[in-house]
Amino acid sequence: MSGTKTFYYFGDDEAYFRTLIGEFKKFSSLQVEFKKVFESEEAKIQSLFLLVNRMKPQCVFIDFSKRSHDYLHLARILIRTLKEKNILVVGLLDYLSPPEVMLEGIATRTALTHIKSAEVFDVVFSVSRLLNAQDSGRQTFATAKYQDQIQGGIPLKVGFINQSGVHVETDLDLNPGEKVNIKHYWQNKRIVPSTEFIVKEVSRKNIFYQFQHAADLDFLFVDELSFNEESTPDEIKTKTTQRDEKVHYHQKILEKWIKENSSSSLEKKAKVLIVDRHFNFYNMQSRTDKHSYNIRCIENLGDIGSTIDRYSPQVIAYSFDKEDEGSPLNTEEELSLLVQGLKLKMGEDLPFLVVFNSRKNSKTLQEELQFPHIVASESEVSVDLLLRMADVFEKKLLSRLPKTNKKPDNVFLKSSHESSLAQFEVKLTIKQLSEVDMIIESERPLQIGTNIHLKKPVEMFINIQATKDTDKAPVYQGIIHCIGEVEKNELRKYINSVIFREHDAKVAAEVEEFKRLNEEKLQEKEAKKAQEEES
Repeated sequence: MSGTKTFYYFGDDEAYFRTLIGEFKKFSSLQVEFKKVFESEEAKIQSLFLLVNRMKPQCVFIDFSKRSHDYLHLARILIRTLKEKNILVVGLLDYLSPPEVMLEGIATRTALTHIKSAEVFDVVFSVSRLLNAQDSGRQTFATAKYQDQIQGGIPLKVGFINQSGVHVETDLDLNPGEKVNIKHYWQNKRIVPSTEFIVKEVSRKNIFYQFQHAADLDFLFVDELSFNEESTPDEIKTKTTQRDEKVHYHQKILEKWIKENSSSSLEKKAKVLIVDRHFNFYNMQSRTDKHSYNIRCIENLGDIGSTIDRYSPQVIAYSFDKEDEGSPLNTEEELSLLVQGLKLKMGEDLPFLVVFNSRKNSKTLQEELQFPHIVASESEVSVDLLLRMADVFEKKLLSRLPKTNKKPDNVFLKSSHESSLAQFEVKLTIKQLSEVDMIIESERPLQIGTNIHLKKPVEMFINIQATKDTDKAPVYQGIIHCIGEVEKNELRKYINSVIFREHDAKVAAEVEEFKRLNEEKLQEKEAKKAQEEES
């Protein structure tokens, strides 16, 4: 059917799947063909990536209610790898799902995450809006127009911590020297009580998660002091000394935490990049994130310089396309450009390069490309061979490390641990609110598609979309998601209270105006009567 969109649902909740189909037919003008798939084994779940890559649906619903970590991994590799194909990934939870699954789903950068319930119109509204700005469903909702300043939190991931600060990944445009506020694990534990950081360095290199930027942030430990004109020199000196003492105290507490947790540090030293249009590493294999290496799979090199910067690989698998595969992506010419880029970008720290589907042997490629670290193979991508080479490289790295008893430095955090999740604080003003969306004004520009955590007027997330508003400050539409039935009812009550508050205030103002006019008329009559009696 012309114009029909394909939606996949990965899960086994048949009742919810049927409701989803029915609600889209009722409330959206989109023509949708739904397909349901469920797998319960790790390797088969990861292999669903191949199905999505091949069929290229417009939207994929991934139900995290069962096999949560396996399906979170699937969402992660879909979002990270197929970003350019504009596939909308929507997470689904039920009321028994742990809160950390929801937060990890958001940090994985699912566009939307919905809590399954009997009401599905908000799912229809949000998906329709993100796929087609003109189609927001066929329902209208009560809307309150008012002004309310609130605080929002933009999720980011923390890669590691050290005595000075944290290394994070984010889509925010941060600038070195900028002071930012970030809610984090060590603040919640009162180890580092301040949310204030100074941005030390920002980079697009060596990215681990699916964000655009990496940044090193220095702790301030205790909020900076502010003084006014009435502050005396003695007051300034006393408060500064007290703050310095608090900073020193919390530095010691953090040092203790780092020592205690250094043994669980999870740095993946060997980074493996696989360039393979068939994504064989996802085909009936164990989850890539379970290996002790950082494994990333891409279809082709794209911008070679940016690819090298982003992944900073130590082992690269490069699979030549076969001649009968249509327009080739990965060719000898591209391999030659890759080698040139590696020499330019990585200097003497050149990676191992394993070439698959090669008609030339290792020695020939080494001589032609002037690159000694090449191994060639006639076969398809071999998972076992790559893992063996990553193991060799990791041992090579370990042998270079000095065998000293130096203090623990960076503690690398497990991606599923709560310490790896943080939120960048941003000030917002709600200008308009319904039960499915809001219009907000932001103190700083926001990237379209950003998810923001709100606790007012109820606990929820909003997905940032553009509006036609022409105000000077950045103004956006926020699509509401991650909201349960209880919170949704509270939101409806709140909206009604604002609407009726405005209505009641208007009525009261009209009554007061009526009284004032009556009083004026009465005074005019009395003045006229007095004037007549005098004459």
